[in-house]
Amino acid sequence: MINRKIVAITSVLTLSIGSLMAQGSELYGGGTAGSGMRNGTAGASALLIPQGAAYLTGGGAVASASGVGASYWNPAGVARMGSSLETSFSNRTYIADMSVLFAGAALKMGNNAFSINIRSIDVGEIPVTTVFSPDGTGEKFSPSNFTAGLTYSRMMSAKTSMGISVNTSTEAFRRVKGTAVTVDAGVQYADFLNVSGLDVGVAVRNFGRPMRFSGSGLLVKAVAVDSDRLTQFYNVQAAEADVPMLFEMGASYSIGNMINVSGSYESNNFEQDKLKLMGSYTLPGLLAVRAGFLTDMETVEFEDDPETTTVDESKAEIENIFGGVSFGGTVYLQKVLGINASIDYAYIPAKYFDGNTVFTLNVGF
Repeated sequence: MINRKIVAITSVLTLSIGSLMAQGSELYGGGTAGSGMRNGTAGASALLIPQGAAYLTGGGAVASASGVGASYWNPAGVARMGSSLETSFSNRTYIADMSVLFAGAALKMGNNAFSINIRSIDVGEIPVTTVFSPDGTGEKFSPSNFTAGLTYSRMMSAKTSMGISVNTSTEAFRRVKGTAVTVDAGVQYADFLNVSGLDVGVAVRNFGRPMRFSGSGLLVKAVAVDSDRLTQFYNVQAAEADVPMLFEMGASYSIGNMINVSGSYESNNFEQDKLKLMGSYTLPGLLAVRAGFLTDMETVEFEDDPETTTVDESKAEIENIFGGVSFGGTVYLQKVLGINASIDYAYIPAKYFDGNTVFTLNVGF
């Protein structure tokens, strides 16, 4: 009875936060120019990059993700892992020659499970330019983007699980650094409404305080206005950047152990709402093939204000560069290697850039 109350309270809180987010997005214009103005202004935006290859762009992942990979999509799924110890290593070729690394491990003890993971983005070297040296000073710098997460998940009953994650994200370049602490929480239900093979899940991700940057790189030499002080260093106080909190709900339906269809709805407080779909066909113990589809629920257009600008362009549409069809699959290696291992692959298109490829190695003990 206590477990059921905990699950009910968690579900209500998760859905309530999602409802508040939806109302908040309307205040910023929903699918209008207002929401477009917030698009791209989030801090710790790397938290929005999907991790792993098994769920492509995320269709139904909030309902069906399990094991280490669930620590990103829905922490409730970590407790559904099929092994006592599970590890996962993933690399994604991202846009503009960047790459994303994900590594995690999960341990299950009875109905409880714990997971740790790290995510980092390799941006590469960027030339230093200034007002007086627009072609570069000859120096280069490498921005860093790193996230570490800790997850606790528990099977509340044979069909219900819940979980919570705490993530610390750090972004730094030269002598400037920003840190944000965010929380993810979610619930998963198997055989929902006693329908065999129907799983549903809800999750709130990236809930936390805004990120603010600081460091000696924000010191500038200046003379204070209306003072008799000599030129000295002053600290520029950077504006806060809200973290990209989102609410996601989805369902997954399996027919036997071979066919699966799933979908998710995502409400993001910085971007357009999204619809994610995925279908898969599995030959148990051998391989699986998948296809996914991602689209925005509305088109965001930014209208120039004739009173504040002289630009002739009347409208500019904000696009999701990862929209469209993605595909991938899994090769199961247990029959070949004698251990519970698999390799996942995904190809995700990207407008204006080369498509993203993702490889993930999973090993269970």
